[in-house]
Amino acid sequence: MNKIIFLPLDERPCNYLYPSYIGDISGIDMKIVPKEIMGAFKKEADVEAIWQWTRKEVSGADYLIVSMDLFIYGGIVPSRLHHLSEATCKERIDRLRILKNENPKLQIFAYQLITRAPARDGSGEEPDYYEDYGYRIFRYGVITDKEQIGAASEEELLEKEKICNEVPAEYLEDFLNRRRQNYQNNLSTISLVKDGIIDFMIIPLDDCKEYGYAPAERKKISSYNAKHNLFSKIMMYPGADEVGCTLLARAINQVSGVKPKVYIDYSSLRGQFQIPSYEDRSIGETVQYQLLAAGCEPAESSHEADCILLVNPPTLFSLRLEKELVTDEIIMESERNLIAFASRIKKYLDRGLLCGMADCAIPNGADRALMQVLYEENLLYKLVTYSGWNTSSNTLGTAIAHLVSHYTTKKCGRLSEREARISSDFRYLRYMEDWGYMACVRKEVTDSLKNIDPDIGFLYLKDKEPVVREIVRDKLYEFESKYLPKENRSINVTMPWNRMFEIELTLKS
Repeated sequence: MNKIIFLPLDERPCNYLYPSYIGDISGIDMKIVPKEIMGAFKKEADVEAIWQWTRKEVSGADYLIVSMDLFIYGGIVPSRLHHLSEATCKERIDRLRILKNENPKLQIFAYQLITRAPARDGSGEEPDYYEDYGYRIFRYGVITDKEQIGAASEEELLEKEKICNEVPAEYLEDFLNRRRQNYQNNLSTISLVKDGIIDFMIIPLDDCKEYGYAPAERKKISSYNAKHNLFSKIMMYPGADEVGCTLLARAINQVSGVKPKVYIDYSSLRGQFQIPSYEDRSIGETVQYQLLAAGCEPAESSHEADCILLVNPPTLFSLRLEKELVTDEIIMESERNLIAFASRIKKYLDRGLLCGMADCAIPNGADRALMQVLYEENLLYKLVTYSGWNTSSNTLGTAIAHLVSHYTTKKCGRLSEREARISSDFRYLRYMEDWGYMACVRKEVTDSLKNIDPDIGFLYLKDKEPVVREIVRDKLYEFESKYLPKENRSINVTMPWNRMFEIELTLKS
C-alpha cells in the first residue's frame, strides 16, 4: 500500500481540509499532521512535535510533501513574524537530510514561499507596524527593485527618500532583516534539491506584483538555480495556499504511473493574457506551470486530452469589478462569451471528457455571471470539479488537483462509490463556499455586522463569531435551496481565524 505523509502550510481549511479531500479521492493512504500540534493564526505550530511526528511517520512512506514554512517557522503567518536565528533555521532545514538518510527511497516534494509584502496598510497577518506603515514599506521594495535595474524615476527616488524619513528605522530594519533571513532559508532549502535530498520543489510568489521584494528575490533565485542546473527541479510562479494540493496531485500521479493530458479552454480570448490581481504574470503562463507542477502534460488539442481544464480568466472589466464596481447585480460582461463557453463544455462532455472549472475572473469569489450560465445550462453537476476562491493561482491549483486526482483514480480502477462520493462532496463544498459564501452571502452578512455589534468588523468578530456563523449558515441554506435544491445537506460552519474572509464548511454525517 502506497503512503504519503503531508505537512500543510497551516491549519486553515484551504491548507488542511482541501488536501485531505484530494488524498481521500485518490484512495491512497495519506497521513496529515494532527490538528492539535498545528498553529492558530499568529501562534506558530509546535515545530518540535511536528518534527518528531514526521520522523516517525515517514518510515515506510513513499512520499513526503512538506511545507517548509511550517517545518521552519510553524506556519505562513509566523514566517512573517519570527525572530529565529540563522542557526535555528539551518538546523530545522537540515532535518530533511536526516529523513532522507533514514529513508533513502523516500521522495520529498517541498514548497517554500517567497515572503510577501502586501500593497496596503494593515497588520492582520503582518507585524504590528504594518498597520500604519505597510504601504510605504511595500513601496520601498518596489522602488528599490526598479532602482537596481535602472527603471526608477526621479519622482520614485524622491518617494523612497521620503519613506526612509517617515518609517521608523527600527521597523524597516526589522522587516528587511527578516526578509534577508527568509531569503537565506530559501537558498538553504534549494541546496537540498542540489544535493538530491529534495526531489522536487515549488517556490511560490505569495501576493506579488511586477516589481518589489518578491520579484527581486525571484530573479536572484533564478540565477542561482541556473548555475546549479535546477530549472527542471524547481518551479517558481504565483501562489501559496494551493501548492500543497498541487504537490499532492503530483505524488498521486507518480504513485499511479499516470501523466494526465489536460487541454485548457478559456472563456475569454483576451483573458488568457491578463495579469490577475496579486500576481506578476499573465494567467496563460501560470496555468502551464501549475499543470506541469501537478504532474500533468498540457495537451495541444482537446482531441488528444484526457480531461479539460476550463478557465474563466480575469479581464480588465472583472478586475475593476472587484475594486470599483462592487454591485449586487449579476453582470454579463462583453469580454467573455459564456454562452459559447457553455456550448463547448457540452461538446467535451458528450465526448466523455472529464471537465473541471477554474473560476479565476474575480478575486475572492465566484463569477456570478458564469455560475448563472452553468446553472441555466444544467452543467453544475456535470463538471467534475469547481474552484473559485481567493487568488487566481489558489483557484487554479485546487481545480487542477481535484480534476487530476479524480481522473487518475478512475483510470487506475480505484474510483469506487466511496471515492466518487468524496469527490462530489468536495465539489459541493466548493460551490457552497466559493460561490455561495464568497460571492453572495459574505457581503450581505458583512454589511449587517454593525447591527450585531458596532465594534466588530470584517477582520475581527470578537466574541460574536457563534452568532455570525449561525446567520451565515442560514443564508447558505437559502442559497442552496435556490441553486442546489437536490442537495439538501446539513453543514457545519465556523470562522477559523475569527473573521469574515474565510469560513470552514464541513458536512454533518
